[in-house]
Amino acid sequence: MSLEPSGADILEQYHTISSKLKKRFLRKPNVTEACESFSSLGKQCEASELPSYAGLCWISSARCEGSLGNTPGEAACLTRAARQFLSAERKDHELGCPSPCQENLEAAVGCFAYAASRYPDDSPLPIGLNLELVEFLTKIDKGGDVEDHLLNTVELAKDNFDTKIFCLELLASHYIESRDYTGALNTYNDIVSIVELLPLNGARAETVLKCEVSRVLLLLILRPAPQKLPPNLAKLLEKYTWGDQNDKGLKACGMSQRMFILLQSLVAACQSLDTSNLDHLENELWKMVGKEERELLRILVQIYLDL
Repeated sequence: MSLEPSGADILEQYHTISSKLKKRFLRKPNVTEACESFSSLGKQCEASELPSYAGLCWISSARCEGSLGNTPGEAACLTRAARQFLSAERKDHELGCPSPCQENLEAAVGCFAYAASRYPDDSPLPIGLNLELVEFLTKIDKGGDVEDHLLNTVELAKDNFDTKIFCLELLASHYIESRDYTGALNTYNDIVSIVELLPLNGARAETVLKCEVSRVLLLLILRPAPQKLPPNLAKLLEKYTWGDQNDKGLKACGMSQRMFILLQSLVAACQSLDTSNLDHLENELWKMVGKEERELLRILVQIYLDL
């Protein structure tokens, strides 16, 4: 019966492979053979549930692929290394003893970033890598590190507008979760400014409707002074004060007459500080909106009941 290799055994094998890459007199190192050996050792570490060691092996394999000019292979190995470091970080988190230095997480972030740099500028894969990291950080309650990665995905999306809108929606959700309502409002404004330049289809109409409702709720939560409201947001509130359901924008996004009337009533109640009907309005709107809007509704009602 064979025993599982220890960390010391793995490091000994690792150094043996590394030593073969050293230049010797009149003999070139066999980089291809070393690459295969590092990959094999990485798989062995994965099977033995030694993710940090596996990550180290895949980094070395990536270096070999890079020196051989195999850019796709280099990026693939770096991505595999990053996922192993994330696995190690997850294990520490589940055990309740994460490292203060977060070396595994830092190694994963570095590997993902370098892997992303190996793809062409128009490749969607770097966006996917960033979103994978965002999902992991959210799962281990590292929300403070999420914003930068989401902003990076928005930048990477460039002129791929539907992808940019998707990333901005994730960013808005993150701001709401973090109770940064100004950041969420600004992000929804950015989404609207992009969608307005595009032909409207079913998915985009749903996005516009979500932004419309969320911006109204956020404005009521933030309660900015009227003189400080930019024209687009002043016009938005006016729509639910003096407007009607025949507004072209509301028709385009498919807002029902029932939702429009409820939002009108909500705006009127908040502006007049008449809280007698807020619970009813919350219950009625609750049935018509999604998770983020429900959270905003709950916070809005609590704010005005406490005034």
